[in-house]
Amino acid sequence: MTLDLDLNIFSENFWPELEKVAIENNLPVAEIQKAYDYALLAHQGQRRESGEAYITHPIWVAKVCAQLGVGEKAVVAALLHDCVEDTNITVNDIANEFGDEVALLVEGMTEVKKKTSGIEIHQTNIEVFRRFLFSSVDDVRVLIIRLVDKLHNGMTIKSLSPERQIKYAKRVFGIYGPVAEYVGLHYFKRLLEDIAFKILYPKEAKELDERISERKREEIKALGLVKNEINQMAAINHINNYEIQGRIKSLYGSFLKKKLLDRVGVRILVESVADCYTVLGLLHAKFEYLPNEFDDYISSPKPNGYRSIQTTLNWKNKLTVEVQIRTFQMHEFNEFGPASHIAYKMSKGTTGVSGVGYEWVKELVNWQTGGDKIKNYRISVLDKFIYVFTPKGDTIQLPKGSTVIDFAYQIHSNLGDRCKGAMINNNYKGIDTVLKTGDLIEIIATKKPIVNKNWLNIVVSSNAREHIRKAIHLTET
Repeated sequence: MTLDLDLNIFSENFWPELEKVAIENNLPVAEIQKAYDYALLAHQGQRRESGEAYITHPIWVAKVCAQLGVGEKAVVAALLHDCVEDTNITVNDIANEFGDEVALLVEGMTEVKKKTSGIEIHQTNIEVFRRFLFSSVDDVRVLIIRLVDKLHNGMTIKSLSPERQIKYAKRVFGIYGPVAEYVGLHYFKRLLEDIAFKILYPKEAKELDERISERKREEIKALGLVKNEINQMAAINHINNYEIQGRIKSLYGSFLKKKLLDRVGVRILVESVADCYTVLGLLHAKFEYLPNEFDDYISSPKPNGYRSIQTTLNWKNKLTVEVQIRTFQMHEFNEFGPASHIAYKMSKGTTGVSGVGYEWVKELVNWQTGGDKIKNYRISVLDKFIYVFTPKGDTIQLPKGSTVIDFAYQIHSNLGDRCKGAMINNNYKGIDTVLKTGDLIEIIATKKPIVNKNWLNIVVSSNAREHIRKAIHLTET
C-alpha cells in the first residue's frame, strides 16, 4: 500500500479527487458523496487558521481513511467528524441522515476530543492517560480517524502559534505516536514523530536533515548497485514477482538510531515464505553477515504479529547494508496493522520502562478489515478500570466501582483519613459516590482524621482498605 498524502490536491471543486480515491478503493460512491455534500454545506463559510476553506480538512481525512481500507462508514464519519463540534448539527441529525453506525463513530470522535481537551499531560501520568483514552473508545475506527485527523493538523501546523505547535508536538510523543503503534499504524507513527521532532528539537532536526541530505547521493548510488546485484540473483533463481525498496529513514528514527545513517537500508518483498528463505540463502552465501544483527521473525513472529527476516550484510567496498525480507502481505500488516508493537518493546524493557503492567496492550487490538459487521472493529479495553482527573489534570487509574474514598486514598493516605466528600464535576457528592471515567474530582477534607470501620464497606481498592485498617488500628491503640 502506498498512501497519497498530498496536501495540494484540491481545487474549488473538491469532489472529483475524493470520488477518484473512493472508486480506486472499491468504496460505494453514493453515500460518500451524500456525506460530502452534507459536510460542505455544514462548514460553508468556515476557514482554517491557515486561511483555507475548512472543508479541506475533513475531505483530506476521509481521503486517507478510504485508502486505509476501514470501510465506507469510516470514510463517511471522517467527512462528518467535525460537524457536531463546529456546527449546529447534532449526533441525532447524523443518525437520521446516515444511520446509527456512522453516528456512533462521529460521537466517539467528539467524546474523545471533549474528554482530552485541556488535560495537561505530565510525564508521571502519561501511560495512565493513554489507558484512559483507550477506555473511552469501543471502536478502533475512532482512533484511526483521530490519528489521521492529527496527522493533517501536523502537516498544516505552520499557521499555529509556537505555543500551540509545542503543545501538539508533546502530545504526539506522549499520546498519538504510541496510539499509532497500538493500532498497528507504524507508518503514521513515523510521520507524526518527524513533525513533532522538528517542532521540539529544531536545531537537532536541521543538522540531522542536512547530514542525511549530504549522504543521499552516495546512498542512492550504493542502493542502485545493491538492487542491481539482487535483481541478477533473482533472475538466475527464477524468483519472478518481487520488489526491492530503499528503506526511507524517518528523521526521528534516525536520531534515535544514529548508526542507521551510515548504512544503506533495503527491503525485499516477495510472493511467498519460501521465496523469503531463498533470497536469504542467496545473500548469506555471497556476503558476510553480522550474526548479532540477524533476526528471523517469520519462523518466530514478534508477539504483535510482526513478521520479517532482518539481516545486516558487509557488502563490497566496506558498505554495510541492512536488509529486510518479507512477503507483500507481511509488509502490509507490518506497516498498517493491526499490530501492537509497543507491547513487544515494553515487555523487553527497551523503552526504559518495566514491562510489568503492560500486558493489557497485547490484547488491545482485535479487529479485521474486509468484513461488513460492526463487531469486527469493536475493541474492549481496560473494562476493569476507570480513569478520573485531579484538579491539576493528573489522570488517576482506579478499579471499576471505586468511590470518592478510594480516590482520596489513591492521592494520599492522610487525605483519605480526612475525606468528608468531594466536588465531582463541580457538584458536591458524598464519600460513597461511585466514580466513572472522565470525572473531575476535588476532595473536601476535615482538619482531623474522621476515618471509621464503616468505610471498609464503601471502598473497592485494596490500597484504600489497607490504609483504613492501619488508621483504625492506630486509633484503637
